[in-house]
Amino acid sequence: MANVINGEKIMLLRVVLIALGAGVAGSFVGGLIGVLMRKPSKTYISLMLSFAAGAMLGVALFELLPESFEFGGIWAALGGMLLGVGFIFSLDLLNKKGEQEVEKSVVDTQIAAGDKRKLKRIGFIIFFAMALHSIPEGLAIGAGEYLGIGLLLGIILFLHFVPEGLAIAVPLRASGMKTWKALLLATAAGFPAVIGAIIGYYIGMVEVLLAYCLSFAAGAMLYVVLSEMLPTAYGYSNRHKLITAVTLSGVLLIVVFSAAL
Repeated sequence: MANVINGEKIMLLRVVLIALGAGVAGSFVGGLIGVLMRKPSKTYISLMLSFAAGAMLGVALFELLPESFEFGGIWAALGGMLLGVGFIFSLDLLNKKGEQEVEKSVVDTQIAAGDKRKLKRIGFIIFFAMALHSIPEGLAIGAGEYLGIGLLLGIILFLHFVPEGLAIAVPLRASGMKTWKALLLATAAGFPAVIGAIIGYYIGMVEVLLAYCLSFAAGAMLYVVLSEMLPTAYGYSNRHKLITAVTLSGVLLIVVFSAAL
């Protein structure tokens, strides 16, 4: 009995560490790029986004949804996926306007006082949206640990959290906020992933709830990939063939990994 309890504690600790590595470390790296680089390369961002998007597509389609169907049947797979899409869509309504304003504002070298206030407001809107946004990604890590893919998801989601940290840090720094404060807020947005991972871990102990958790995470991933990551990747660079190839390489990585299990 003691061995079982110790094993569960070790597994939970592993889930927490993976979520910290993905959410907090990823957001920190993105925030650091945002405060140190005046204008990060859009080609670099687009390639990073496209690879992460391909990997997330592969995980959602070849790992999470099939496993959800196996544990809970078709209704759990479809129902959870729709809930995931709906949750991220509601956050997207809050976040979209802020991202568009950032895109227009950060290119200016001289920023007026009114614009600085607007940029600070935008930065905080994106911060709160991204913080909530990271919860279902943490859920995927926690539930995915039962499938043996928690670490893989952590690595993939790390790549996803980098541009999220960047999106927070750039407008805050451009508003005149001190570097360390902008970096701290960008990093803090990744912490809710740990909460999501712990919830996902405990939900995973019940098969039906695990099914919904997996499909919820899959729906959230699919929505983020198709409505945000890929459109941004293609919009940031005109090297569309390369972006497509990088995206497919991300999908292929997961297919190969799934076949090897």
